[in-house]
Amino acid sequence: MDKKREKIFKRNYFALIFEGTFFSSGVAVIATSGAVSLFINSMTGSKTLVGLAVTLQTLCVLVGQLSGAPFARAIRRLPETLLKIMFVERTIPLFMALPLFLGATGNLSVGIFLALFALFWLFEGFMNAPWGEMCVRVLKPDLRGHMMGMQTTFGAIASLLVGLLLTWLLATPTLDDFYRFGFVFLLAAAACQTSLIGMSFVRDPAPLKNPEKPSLRSYYARIPSVIRSNKPLRQVFLARIPSFVGLSSVTFMVVFGVSTLDLSDLQASWLVYANIAGGLIGGILMGEASRRFGNRAIILLSNIGVLIALCMALILAYFPALGYIWLFATCALVSLTMSNWIGFFNYLLDIAPKGMHSVFLVVDACVGIPFGFAGYILGGVIDSWGFVTAFIIGGIFTVLAILFTSRLLSKNQIRILHDFSENRTDDQK
Repeated sequence: MDKKREKIFKRNYFALIFEGTFFSSGVAVIATSGAVSLFINSMTGSKTLVGLAVTLQTLCVLVGQLSGAPFARAIRRLPETLLKIMFVERTIPLFMALPLFLGATGNLSVGIFLALFALFWLFEGFMNAPWGEMCVRVLKPDLRGHMMGMQTTFGAIASLLVGLLLTWLLATPTLDDFYRFGFVFLLAAAACQTSLIGMSFVRDPAPLKNPEKPSLRSYYARIPSVIRSNKPLRQVFLARIPSFVGLSSVTFMVVFGVSTLDLSDLQASWLVYANIAGGLIGGILMGEASRRFGNRAIILLSNIGVLIALCMALILAYFPALGYIWLFATCALVSLTMSNWIGFFNYLLDIAPKGMHSVFLVVDACVGIPFGFAGYILGGVIDSWGFVTAFIIGGIFTVLAILFTSRLLSKNQIRILHDFSENRTDDQK
């Protein structure tokens, strides 16, 4: 039986890497820090609407988490159920392209896109806690963070290939903006749909025999007591909250570069490729950091990367002669920092007591919702006072995030925490 379980764990590891590889490449195509910001800026010229896209992504993921978490331990066969939900979600980019091919105006196209973009991330958030619960059940604990890092790494490799076509689409003079971005969204849909092949091979070695019946009222009623009784959980929020602002500020980097250096379409398209290259490096670096040093290291490295990227952007704002290569490196570094989610997601799973993983993710969503508006607010700041002001604000919050992250539990401290909890449970029995 042990050999059979080992075989299932191994197959799940590679199947989830395949799934994440193509989903990551699809998401990279419609990243708010890349093609989406260029799309909204080209159609409307509004930085506030770029910020709104960032805010919609953050808020919809968090609201989706709140909606889906109570069902994480109520689903008997998680992989099969998630596959059905993923099919619906990963068809949405097809509908983003339709208005552009049917001749809708720029403002209407952006409006429809934002509504569908919000729906896409709402589905993703809904699956967040069940997907985390699935990973706890179908993978070995030490390989969870490593698997997610490999998803990002191979996703970036796939994105490098997809990025060649994406770069051509964004730069070719034979297409107008409507057809150009329409094909971009079709490209994202193709990559996202391919990811379903990997998910179809995932199996749960121990499906729940007696799933919990979700009671939303009792589920959420215990959240205040969970926060009060768990110091490591409170500490992670002190690091999490300012990081929302820092990460939101760097998503404007491509638009900043286009405005500051007055870039051509071809030059702007290669900045999207810089995001893909950064994701490749980030996946390798963060996956290994998780395996060797724990998930605190990922969070710390990501926040430091955000701070360095903001400093580089401020230097470029005052010394534009540094030019395109400097901007390209800055955008690559920004993409590297987006692996931040791997650290927070797995850190919360690490510190959660047995059976409480989804509850911890819900508490994270509850705390994060008010700060999800950071992107929209920063977009308004840019429209009113410029990029420099927004980057300074982001830098201040990132420094706070670094200070609070340094106080999180290390890999060994988390192991000691779990040993203590297990011993206390045994004593009570």
